[in-house]
Amino acid sequence: MLLVHAVGGGDLGLASARTVPVLNDTPEATGTDRRPLRKLFEALPPVSALALLGTTNPGGPLGLPFAHWATEIGARLASEEGLCGVRLDPGAVHVVEVEEPRMEAASLSLTAWLARHRPERVLISYGSGAFALSAGALCAALETCVPTGLVHIDEPRRPYTLERPPDMAGHMESWLLRHRFWDALAETDPGDGELWRLLAARQAGDTRLAARTHASDTITRGELAKFAELRPTMQAALFERLGRGEAADHGLLRAWFGDRLRKLFRDDRDGLPVRVREQIERLITALGTRDDDQGHLSGRIRQTARLIDERVDAACVRLLRDQALTDLYARASTHRAHLLSEPMGPGPLPPGLLTAADQWERGDQGVRLVARTGRTGWPVLGSGDVLGLLAVGLDRGDGPADGRRDAEDRQAIRVVLTELRRRLDRLPRRGVPRLRLPASPEAARRAHALAGWASSVALDTDVRVIEDVSGGIERVREVIVTALRSEAAPTGRTGSGSPRDIDELLLVLNPGPPATNYGMIAASVEWSLTAACPLHVTELVGRGNAAPELRGGRPVLARLGADHVLARLTASAVHRLDLRTAVRLAGRGSSRLRESLPAIEELEKDLFGPAPSTWTEGEQRAAARRRLGLIAAACGDHPGLAVYLAVSALQPALFPWGAWKDMRESHPALRELGRRANEALHGHALDRLDRRGRSGNGADGRGDARAVLARAIGELGGPLKGDDELIVRHKSLIAELSLVYQENG
Repeated sequence: MLLVHAVGGGDLGLASARTVPVLNDTPEATGTDRRPLRKLFEALPPVSALALLGTTNPGGPLGLPFAHWATEIGARLASEEGLCGVRLDPGAVHVVEVEEPRMEAASLSLTAWLARHRPERVLISYGSGAFALSAGALCAALETCVPTGLVHIDEPRRPYTLERPPDMAGHMESWLLRHRFWDALAETDPGDGELWRLLAARQAGDTRLAARTHASDTITRGELAKFAELRPTMQAALFERLGRGEAADHGLLRAWFGDRLRKLFRDDRDGLPVRVREQIERLITALGTRDDDQGHLSGRIRQTARLIDERVDAACVRLLRDQALTDLYARASTHRAHLLSEPMGPGPLPPGLLTAADQWERGDQGVRLVARTGRTGWPVLGSGDVLGLLAVGLDRGDGPADGRRDAEDRQAIRVVLTELRRRLDRLPRRGVPRLRLPASPEAARRAHALAGWASSVALDTDVRVIEDVSGGIERVREVIVTALRSEAAPTGRTGSGSPRDIDELLLVLNPGPPATNYGMIAASVEWSLTAACPLHVTELVGRGNAAPELRGGRPVLARLGADHVLARLTASAVHRLDLRTAVRLAGRGSSRLRESLPAIEELEKDLFGPAPSTWTEGEQRAAARRRLGLIAAACGDHPGLAVYLAVSALQPALFPWGAWKDMRESHPALRELGRRANEALHGHALDRLDRRGRSGNGADGRGDARAVLARAIGELGGPLKGDDELIVRHKSLIAELSLVYQENG
């Protein structure tokens, strides 16, 4: 067992008024003279190794850094006389130098040390000051996957282990539900499997399953009919995939925009000037024209918006004037943005999309059907809310220093609220910064005063106090989690105000009782799993007369549970080629899960990326065969999606528009792929909705998607040895992610 201990003033006998270090302790010492290491050695089982953390920044006792004194203590412990009642083998005592007394610095230094020494178990002391070093040591242990316990110097016989919350199966279900991984839910919950499969088909833009499903006690005939309708299916596919940060590709976005404009125009038509009606009608006709390269349409939308008199106000006109939406359309309509890059970029979606998503969500039967299973879903585009936790400390006492303390605390709250707003600005919708101030009974009055001040100067925030936060780690965890659960209940729709619906959780550690800080860590881990959202831990660092700053933010606490669910979700996303989603999910995990990112990104590039300009036609065709083979293997169950992905993977990424048209003329299977992609919901199915009803979706009597993909591979010169390369890599990547899932299970 390795004991990690941060060397501080108590180890040097600097209690009370003494300023000169005294290394030799005495067994009969009591109170503040009793050395932390002696308390630990007397209560713990024999320690096989000791790592002393010592800072190298100047300003320690006698002007020497604590790393110097850590070395002195280590030498005494290994000497014949020993120290603190023990003598350790010289090879068992180590000094780990830390650049500054900060959590991130301690984590980096100890992570490197643990990676070299690989202990079987670690105990980290706390309670003698230097909490930042102790917390950094915990992060290092998590980063290197070493089983870890926390021991308070005054209660070393009662180590506390930060473990994953017990109901990981329930948390896994929550993450699948929040991120709308319906197909994975069908595997884990076969009892409601029929519903999950219908929702999965809807998300893929496939209405065929609803047409084949019979009404039952759980799904009525009317609900099945709704699943078979093209318009709500298209809306669900777009909004759910946007909510995951997945695909704002040309197909879904074009289909949605054209359909939305037609609907709003029908409602507004009679009140529009004749000239405006004609302009919009011409645009709608152009949007419905079957043309492989429709990148010019974004310019057509802008031109139409400019031609309309600014005094004309109608819903369809406001849609055309949504500059952010037109910009998104322009980026997506190149067909080069599909999955490989993120055409949206970070930040709120265009107002027109948000308004339409909210309208769809209010009438979406999926919310009601999920509730019928006893579960509550999440808003389709998230709440836009970010929650921060920042503990409030005690007054220092009466006197002039109180004014300075108030100013410092207000500065700290401003800094945290600024960081929350920065994170809000990167979400699909902008919600509310929510700040919770855990406070002990003694600090409650002060905390409420600070919360009132914060609410008065930042009107767009929700600041509240969590009272009675005191005691040990477990009690602090319970109080905070209970308080969050007692707030507004989630509804499955936007605007519930429930902390369960937050999109991110920011834990801010600051100087204070270590049990409170560790209890906040335990509560944050549990709540991030409950809310199925990312958790970031950061440290509030003072800078003298300047405003404090936040340092850190790595998702290292993902090792305590989030890695388990994230690995499962990432594997599911990779399985169905939602590779942008997979990158985002893996990026939220610890370094262990992020090790898979290069392989995911490489697969994404080789499946959807552009061909190098130096490639020969033979190399382009070989790449096309590999791409079609993987798409057939992974997505063949949803024909419309499969053929659309196939065309998107081939042109213009591998074959320019002109070459693609020529190839379709001489390759019947490629011609059929293009036709089916146009007939799919991602293509022009909605443009023919009035006369075609529910037919289409890329399925007809000429065989399923796998068959036409196989014929296309043959036309491209295959199959040949090596054509299954992407399939092999795809399976290997899923196996690696499954291993991470099992490691954290």
